[in-house]
Amino acid sequence: MEITNLVTSPFGIGEKLILELLERGETVHTVFPNPKDVPMSLLGKAHLKYGFVKLDQETNIEKGMPRKADNIFHIYDLYSGPIPKMMMANTMVTVQLLDWAKRVGALRFVYLSTGEVYGMGKNIAESTPYNPRSFYATTKFQSEIIFRYYSRILNIKSIRVFFPFGRGVNQGYIHGLIESVKSGNSVETEYCMVSPTFIDDIIEPLIKARDIENSAGFNLCGSPLSVEEVIKTIETVTGKTARKVSVGKTELSGNNSQARETLGYKETPLVQAVKATFIG
Repeated sequence: MEITNLVTSPFGIGEKLILELLERGETVHTVFPNPKDVPMSLLGKAHLKYGFVKLDQETNIEKGMPRKADNIFHIYDLYSGPIPKMMMANTMVTVQLLDWAKRVGALRFVYLSTGEVYGMGKNIAESTPYNPRSFYATTKFQSEIIFRYYSRILNIKSIRVFFPFGRGVNQGYIHGLIESVKSGNSVETEYCMVSPTFIDDIIEPLIKARDIENSAGFNLCGSPLSVEEVIKTIETVTGKTARKVSVGKTELSGNNSQARETLGYKETPLVQAVKATFIG
């Protein structure tokens, strides 16, 4: 039987996920903002279909959606920007997708959330209460609260990724550190300890999460590392140096035990992951 998937972003994590699903012989539909945004890596791929919709702007997203899909991987989000735009991109689009999924009879909904919904803490497990401390984290928290109503009809997985980075990821906390180091700018951050997560490590767990019965939440995160160590690794790999580094006292690191045991999550060492981000 044909397995059909909707992946809401074809960039970064989404591109890697799409290529893996296609390699498995599954059909994938994705959406681009514009026709000119279709990358060479996805052109001419068998079993790949796509539409066009600007998810951070348009209130009617159905024009870019397929007629049906068994599985939805909601990867798309907006990490920063004007508050109304972030609310539209992160919360309202999720509500529209959930409603669309209900109407077309989708079976499974995999949502890429963030470890930032926990706010702060170390070795955070999935049972830890939410305490979002940024507007971005609040929009993801809102989506997860809404899942309580749709989980009656959909198998929903919330995948809380801590500080994702990798080739093609052009937003987020680690991306900001990388850009600051590459530009020789100063780094000023509230965090002292984080759990950076290499996006190549999360593709297989995302697919395994999809196929598990019943709704659930999982933390996907790398090992806890000091922000200073992360910056030094970026400096070593890029050959660039931050002008000044000022770190705070907030720690946000996750416990990935459940993802390791249930989803087979495995972690790439930071130096190797950063090299792959820049060198491939």
